[in-house]
Amino acid sequence: MPGQIGDSGQPEVVAELVAPVVNGRVGFDFGNSLPRLKESSAYQITLAPGGSATAPAVAPKLWQATYEAEDAAHTGTGWSRNGPEGTPSDVAKFYTSGTYNVGGLRTNSDVVLNFNVSVPQNGTYDLSVFANSLNTYNLIAEQGPTNIFLRVDGGAEQELSMPLGYKWVVWDHADTKVNLTAGSHTITLAARNLNGTRTTKGDVIIDKIDLSLPNPAAAQAIYEAEHATLVGGARTLHNQTGVSGAGVAAIRQGQSVSFWVYSPVDGESAVDVDMVGSANAGLSVNGQNVGDVTASKRVKVFLSGGINKITLTGKSTTTDTRVDRLRVQRTQGTLVTTWYEAENAQRAGTAVIADYSLASGGRAVTNVGGDPGNGNTLTFTVNATQAGVYALTVRYSNPEQAPATHYNPDPLARHADISINGQVRRVTFPHSFHANNYWELTIPVQLVQGQNAIRFSAAELPNFDGTTYASDTFPGVLLRSKQAPIVDRIGVTPFADTLSPLVG
Repeated sequence: MPGQIGDSGQPEVVAELVAPVVNGRVGFDFGNSLPRLKESSAYQITLAPGGSATAPAVAPKLWQATYEAEDAAHTGTGWSRNGPEGTPSDVAKFYTSGTYNVGGLRTNSDVVLNFNVSVPQNGTYDLSVFANSLNTYNLIAEQGPTNIFLRVDGGAEQELSMPLGYKWVVWDHADTKVNLTAGSHTITLAARNLNGTRTTKGDVIIDKIDLSLPNPAAAQAIYEAEHATLVGGARTLHNQTGVSGAGVAAIRQGQSVSFWVYSPVDGESAVDVDMVGSANAGLSVNGQNVGDVTASKRVKVFLSGGINKITLTGKSTTTDTRVDRLRVQRTQGTLVTTWYEAENAQRAGTAVIADYSLASGGRAVTNVGGDPGNGNTLTFTVNATQAGVYALTVRYSNPEQAPATHYNPDPLARHADISINGQVRRVTFPHSFHANNYWELTIPVQLVQGQNAIRFSAAELPNFDGTTYASDTFPGVLLRSKQAPIVDRIGVTPFADTLSPLVG
């Protein structure tokens, strides 16, 4: 099953093809039956016996196009065309689509970029702005993420926050949706809003915009068991008829099949487990048991943004459990999140409420942690309607940054010792590039019915000898953090629609 990693960095199932083998060779027509290759393309091609294969996968997009920022019309002062940047023949620089990017959207600027686009039909389109700001640049200090204003045909204005990076020309993307009718349009990126009351704060360079029309038929992502990871003697059977793809995976006691499932964000998804006949297996998500599977079933689970591991482990010693596939789709309404603001939690020691414009409610809690033995903590009181595993989502920022090297751009992460009713778990929080730039990180936790105390604490961890500290050995060199991240809020969500005890 050919699969492409698109420029967005998200896995995209492109197609399932019947490819004839001729003299021991298989050909693939990129640019015709498959999208044309370019420098940023990446494919995985899996060959499987096709005697009884079906092809349920569909393209995730009905249409897509890229528009380079250097080709966009522009007005205002301060505009610049930067490059050429990195290419496969110039690997000392960072890769940039079209080799050039555009600057000028910054504090006190009046720059406007106008992209002329044309779309094939009416619809709600996905729009990705590929951009970058250097997180240590002086214009970034006040606000963090640079805000710009997006318009369609001079209206329908949106304000977007552009991504930060540890160097210039390290691309990420800000995503939104725009409603377009068939035909030509002008998509505008501007440093001032329409009525002139708001302006850009910061400085951002733009590489390109990607515009695409999602395929409604691809709302469910399909993961075939015969392409999954088989462990412990699990095997693939290609003689099974009436199933999806080229076959099934067969497992018995102690054998497992693991699927690597993508979710764009943290939150609820419906996972349909398609079996052949009866089954006897345990189902786990990211190491957490979510029940037994005795036949095809649907379970609602909390998936983390990124890649998730979903595993079926056989239980029968005498009979095969035959796994056909997983079907995964974003849903909502079953696993409801309850949010708790950090400024309403109990603070101790130096922990203090501070103003941050991009925090929920404009405030967050900082200065949790410190020297060994400190009492600088933040404690939430959380109510659970029943005991079981919950997803604890922390919305946080981590502005602490050690100097980057060519082999490690992010060598420092803050940690928090998170105590759940006295049971402590250490969690690391990667650098988010600015105190006002908030990310989310989710971990599974065990809650009791009723009130639960969730406490954040931190201290500098000792060297490997257990007694000395890097801050004493190398004063002034930031090697280990003393503080927990800045906490904006936490969310508590049932991990699955059937709560189970915590594993691990």
